[in-house]
Amino acid sequence: MKAKSWMAGIAAAATLFASVIAPAGAMAEEATTPGASQTSTNCATNGNTITVKGTDADAFKTWNGKTSSSNRTFKVAKVADYKIDNGTSGGLVHLETVAASETIILKVMKELKSNDGTSLYQSKDLQGDPMNWLANTGQDSLIRKYADNPGVTGTVLEADKVSVDDTNNTMTLTMTEPGLYVIFDATQPKKQVKDTGDTTVDYSGFNNMLVGTPLEGCNVSNNTGVVDLTSEANAKTGSTTTTRGGFKFIKVGVGSDRTGLSGATFTVYSDENFTQVLKDAKGVKVEATSVGEGGHVDFSGFKLNAGTYYLKETKVPDGYWSGSAAKLKVTMKKNGKGEIELESITDMNVPASGLLSYGEDNLWVYRNIKSITQLPLTGAMGMAILGVMAVLCIGGASIIIVRARKTKRSFAA
Repeated sequence: MKAKSWMAGIAAAATLFASVIAPAGAMAEEATTPGASQTSTNCATNGNTITVKGTDADAFKTWNGKTSSSNRTFKVAKVADYKIDNGTSGGLVHLETVAASETIILKVMKELKSNDGTSLYQSKDLQGDPMNWLANTGQDSLIRKYADNPGVTGTVLEADKVSVDDTNNTMTLTMTEPGLYVIFDATQPKKQVKDTGDTTVDYSGFNNMLVGTPLEGCNVSNNTGVVDLTSEANAKTGSTTTTRGGFKFIKVGVGSDRTGLSGATFTVYSDENFTQVLKDAKGVKVEATSVGEGGHVDFSGFKLNAGTYYLKETKVPDGYWSGSAAKLKVTMKKNGKGEIELESITDMNVPASGLLSYGEDNLWVYRNIKSITQLPLTGAMGMAILGVMAVLCIGGASIIIVRARKTKRSFAA
């Protein structure tokens, strides 16, 4: 009977990126029951390296904008030695828990429960070496559970022991000696963001890995010390790409300018008091002027993040009333395609001017006027002004009536 290698379960279950859970059935390369020690004609260790293969080498690095300052930081803890016996009829390889960590590992193993709450591992007397027992369970979910809470903490692996190959999208970790290791992603912050100006890529980092250094000639699968994150049996690279974007709207006037008004300059600010002029991710001042017969104000070339921005008309076209200058709140959101797009534009005037509307071509429209009397009566400001005018008219009529009565009395006298 061909026995499934304990290495297959460990490698597959241990190489999950953060926030990604692979189906349990997809983690193992073989479905047969694992045996105890495996036999071989000539079994030996083959170096001290562990290689992680991904789809994007940048996931293995730390980032400061567009620049990578270093590789990620890892802690490592050796949890088991390889014990190899070669004889005339073949070789044997099994795991032996590191003596210095055995007490805490035994405690953690006893916390692994079955569905009815019973401890799966009882003692060394009953089930033998704890790490060898775990490897031979062949239960990927159980191995994953241990890797998430291994008991050990590890020490920082020196920076020169971590190397990244951009061409092959791999990262190689060099251990001090052969064996089975828990590898922790100790990068702070764990989520690293690469910012190209046009896009941001969030790399979420790695879950704990439980994986061994390579073996040679041993009758085990996954004995190369390579963790392949590109295979279907493992989780894909844990990254999210966001494409920054801008927005546009239409500026119109009155009379012959009602279909488009050029020459209006708009500046975007980061605060609602319009004191901090905004620069986009490329360091460019976010400002645009309405152009053409259509009066388009185009901010689509700017690279904005999701969030709220404040737009002020800093130059009103000649002949138009400065009181109709726009003050707008612009909200940008991330869509389902990972792109930043316009969500809404809101009039910040209190009361609202009624000069902002949503056009038939799915673009917002802001209108300038030449005098206060041209304010739309549907707007709150227009209605308020109409009310004021009504009050003034009533007041004027009252004055006329009073004066008329005084004049009548004087004639009577």
